[in-house]
Amino acid sequence: MSYSQYAATGSLRAEVEMLKSAISNHFEVYDIRVTYETVAFFVRCAPSDLERKFDGVRRDLVPKNYVPFLQKRRGEFAIIVGKRRPLGRKGNIPNIVLLAVTLITTTVTGAILWANYYNLPDTFTPDTIVNGIIFFVFPLMLILASHEMGHFMVARRYNVNASLPYFLPSIPPLGTLGAFISIRDPFPNRKALLEIGIAGPIVGFLVSIPVAIAGFMLTQMNLVHVIVVAGTPVFKAPFLYDFMMSFFPFSSGTFIIFPTAFAAWVGFFATALNLLPAGQLDGGHIARALLGDNARYLGWGTLAVLIVLSLNFTSWIFIALFVMILGVRHPPPLNDISKLKIDRKMLGAIAAAMFLISFTPIPVTTIPAYTSFTMTSATTSVIVNNTSPQTFLLTVTNTGNTAENITLSSVQSTSGYTHFEMLFAPGAAPPGSSAFKGSLTFMLAVGKEANVTVSVAEINSVSPGTYRLEVLGVAADYRSIFAIPVIAQ
Repeated sequence: MSYSQYAATGSLRAEVEMLKSAISNHFEVYDIRVTYETVAFFVRCAPSDLERKFDGVRRDLVPKNYVPFLQKRRGEFAIIVGKRRPLGRKGNIPNIVLLAVTLITTTVTGAILWANYYNLPDTFTPDTIVNGIIFFVFPLMLILASHEMGHFMVARRYNVNASLPYFLPSIPPLGTLGAFISIRDPFPNRKALLEIGIAGPIVGFLVSIPVAIAGFMLTQMNLVHVIVVAGTPVFKAPFLYDFMMSFFPFSSGTFIIFPTAFAAWVGFFATALNLLPAGQLDGGHIARALLGDNARYLGWGTLAVLIVLSLNFTSWIFIALFVMILGVRHPPPLNDISKLKIDRKMLGAIAAAMFLISFTPIPVTTIPAYTSFTMTSATTSVIVNNTSPQTFLLTVTNTGNTAENITLSSVQSTSGYTHFEMLFAPGAAPPGSSAFKGSLTFMLAVGKEANVTVSVAEINSVSPGTYRLEVLGVAADYRSIFAIPVIAQ
């Protein structure tokens, strides 16, 4: 209905006049149209002043529990005003409780990481707990808190109501699923949407860099080499993480990173996760600000990629479901008309670059099993005759990453080999022991070695000379040959 019809009701006229007065402080109002739930004020304004003046209207009306939306209808600018549900008093008890629980779960994780790093027999001792807090919990919480406070401070600058951070606890090996703040007001415009969305990732990203450098230095100072067995989870590093690590000359071999370096890994992972351009994630805010309503196509494309990636890393499907629950299509800001300037669009390019160098398609994988072992001996040759067998010690070392049943036997294909008999006994068995058999099978753990006594006897007369006898080792699909010269007299 028109304003004159609406005014005839009388009881709501004062409310409309109050709204008109507030909007008239910033715009020239030339028409008013009323619906059941909203009032549309048609205004005149130069496009260059539109964003500034509309933000003035928003700052005046939101505290009075009204929400203005700026629309363009057939070339006319209209400010649509609706009622805003009062927020009421929001206490900080949930924030405090979640923070306390997260500190407990990250402290448990830190103690486990510290004990595992130094291979300590006891996980939860005062020493492991204190060091876990200092070298894991503190840097990790610093990264996460900095990220969320980046959002919070920029939201405050735009007079957008936002909560303090809600920290999310989790089980090891992470101890936390990150944190978030609740934006309780609609975003004013695309510029605010972009800046609030990108502030957290930028701050968290910048804090993660010195934490990573400190972690690499501590790794170098306390380098611990390990044997990585099959099935061990491995956290894959993003490009930036690997690039920074390349400046630290770690010694050769397999080593584990210091808990502080792992906290930085979590920081980069959180940055990349939040920058996914979908829904209500930080990347979704940025994409909506840059692309407008077309950002929904990028959001659906991101979901499709996550589903494909979940074939190799199952957790991506849960991230996809989380985004779908919150909504793939990002709601528009109150002013969706004013465009971004080139300097703000450059922030979008920065966000894309941060995502690319922080993102890991498969963050966690497991070490596949492989079989390998060596056979060595300090004995360089064996001299035999037809009167008594001779023995030598063979050392078998498991150089693979999984425990294996290894079987040793003699090779019968070498020319002249059938003139000799090779028998095997575990350990350093004395000559003539009943432990000697034609083949020997034993279990060998990763990185361990076992000694086997090999007996060589001449069973048929052979011409004096040197013969090449061979021991065949077999484990799973892996085969190895050990050859030793046998001199017959």
